[in-house]
Amino acid sequence: MINSLPLKRRSYQNVIPDWRLFFKTRWRVIVFFLIGIFLLEVLVFNMPTWQTLFTSAKSEPISSLQSSELKVEKDGFISEVSNPTLRITSNRVLKYLYLEVPPEFEHTSQQLNYLIGVSYQGDKYVHYGNIQTLSLGVKDDRYINCGSYVKTVTLQLSLAKGTFVPVSAITVNPRIPYRFSTLRLLILLLISSFWILLGPGSILWKMELDTTSAFHVFLLLFVTLAVLFFYFVTWYFNANAYQWGGVVNLVKNPSGFWISDRQYENLANSLLHGHTWLNLPVSSALKALKNPYSSSARIAIGQRGGYWFVDHAFYHGKYYCYFGLIPAVIFFLPFEMITGKEMLSGWAVFIALLIASIFATLLIIRIAKLWFDDSSLAAVICAVWMMAFGCGMLQDAFVADFYEVPIATSYMFTVLGLWCWLKSIKIRKQGEGEKYISPWWVFFGSLFMACNLGCRPSFIAFSLLAIPIFWTATFKERLLFSKKGIWASVMLMLPFLLIYAPLLMYNYDRFGSALNFGENYNLTGFDMTRATRPSFPFLLSLVFSHYWFQPLNLTGSFPFITSIRMSNTSTGIGTTTPLWYPMDPAVGGGYFTFTAPWVFILFCAAPFVLSRRRRNELERSFSGKYVGKESTRRTITALVCISVAMGICITFIAAQLCGFSQRYEGCFGTLFSFASILILFSALPARVCREGEKQGLILLLKILLVVLLITTCIWEFLGLCDLGRRCQNSTVHVFRVASWFLFMN
Repeated sequence: MINSLPLKRRSYQNVIPDWRLFFKTRWRVIVFFLIGIFLLEVLVFNMPTWQTLFTSAKSEPISSLQSSELKVEKDGFISEVSNPTLRITSNRVLKYLYLEVPPEFEHTSQQLNYLIGVSYQGDKYVHYGNIQTLSLGVKDDRYINCGSYVKTVTLQLSLAKGTFVPVSAITVNPRIPYRFSTLRLLILLLISSFWILLGPGSILWKMELDTTSAFHVFLLLFVTLAVLFFYFVTWYFNANAYQWGGVVNLVKNPSGFWISDRQYENLANSLLHGHTWLNLPVSSALKALKNPYSSSARIAIGQRGGYWFVDHAFYHGKYYCYFGLIPAVIFFLPFEMITGKEMLSGWAVFIALLIASIFATLLIIRIAKLWFDDSSLAAVICAVWMMAFGCGMLQDAFVADFYEVPIATSYMFTVLGLWCWLKSIKIRKQGEGEKYISPWWVFFGSLFMACNLGCRPSFIAFSLLAIPIFWTATFKERLLFSKKGIWASVMLMLPFLLIYAPLLMYNYDRFGSALNFGENYNLTGFDMTRATRPSFPFLLSLVFSHYWFQPLNLTGSFPFITSIRMSNTSTGIGTTTPLWYPMDPAVGGGYFTFTAPWVFILFCAAPFVLSRRRRNELERSFSGKYVGKESTRRTITALVCISVAMGICITFIAAQLCGFSQRYEGCFGTLFSFASILILFSALPARVCREGEKQGLILLLKILLVVLLITTCIWEFLGLCDLGRRCQNSTVHVFRVASWFLFMN
């Protein structure tokens, strides 16, 4: 049935419904994955339950254990030395231990770092493994895997002298109950859906996208909800629903800096009171400094009891927010006006990503309908996931503090702007189908794009995509910048004036210059008004490569992927480069090795996919409804080239001016993802998937895309559980997930 399908959907859609055809061809795969999920859930993740099914548990009070380095208390013990040890011996092979916590300490937030060592029979030497961490407040995480091959183990506890630990007893070889996790089941179902929908043999690769089909709409809705679920889990893991508010007072720190996570809340409050400066207390010692931007001068006043707010712009004795104004206007200001309370930054980030994810799906559908006559449903589904992971916004969803607010908001505006621009290319239903540019759609597209100047200015690069998008309409069909399209032309340009003018006036009011955004007045770890970067080209190329090709940082224990920590033994602050550069730890690796490895593969395939050799083949795939086939081919090529070129430029600028931070992946990651989606649609239209089903390269490309999407999904989820990750506030979820892998740790 599959091999005999005609070239066009419309010739078989009335013979057998798409949903029935899909289940008829994929039921074996669905059953296979359901059985696999059942086995993983019942046998693998709950292996400790079956391992301890017939064990005889024995509770040992701390006082009965072989240790002279602990002082036993009523509800636990106190370490009398640094890094004390506990020796546990049994007449049977030790499988697991369970730390018993008194009822009054059941919900403690205390964590315990430990090393587990084994001693073989007849040998007193202790062989230690890697350091592990557990949470005494998470019941499922208080189990310790002893390996099931020795009868004597030694626990070395990483404790300072005098530390109290609320552990009253240790159960040897406990019976571990069966533990079901809804989150684990949903993650397994999400990962399985990648292969079920997109794996080799899926009929969805041969179905042309049809937005009038209820089955197609259902799958697109399902994929979008899956993206939103993954973003929510990422956001929720770091307790962003209630964190990132208030001021952390670090006056006792020798540097004397205070941390305020309420920059946007303070900015909204200032705007409500009719001024642009932040209502923050200013230390008289800071005011008296000739150069308040000097880090050594600020550290000196901190040592004398002074204080200053880190990462705030300071100008003429007042604090300012140098981050974009527009997020405060559209999120924080209305919320405070309506409720009288301050919105937390985490909620602004989540709302922006929620809107962006929905319109990212609509944008991808519009790209397919506008430029690709036979784009497959599977390619559209694949593109939705590619954009969700490849745009780099998962880092912003996790951290979700005031740094991420303008980035997430710019991503939202960019997706909205591109969608509106593509929606503006219309065909009149009456008459002979005359093409035109809708003035209102193009107006809102430009309005959203212009808002990037008041959020994350680097996203302005996306405005350049208007050139290839409207090239044919402007120079060939004269639908813009002509008498015929004068109204649409005005509406294309007007929003930039309406948005840019007040933003530049806002800058002038604060810093006396319309083009001064205040970023150099930031009170950070160095003097930004005078700072220069090392000019050695090789050093810059190292930072550049960090963004793209930083190798994966894998470990042998949970969470198996971790941050690349940079430290210096003398200062505690360091870098991976030979000379100093501002460098944040990277979770996992670089953009092409961790965040979106499929983008690199599609970029490597782009010269062949868009080559002149495939000119006739591409013209069979490109749409001729809105623009000519030849014009579409040139538009797609131009969009890919401009997106990649601008992504390279923005990476260079970020590396040179800001150093390395994964949150800066947002702009160039979105550009690269946008380009890769165009390449994907060009490489795997439905017709090619039908005619070239058995071609090795097509099959290989499908497998690579699906495998890399699955791998990235797993990496990103495990990356949430890295305790060394920047800005982690809530660890309860981390330790609950860690308990899933008890059989491995």
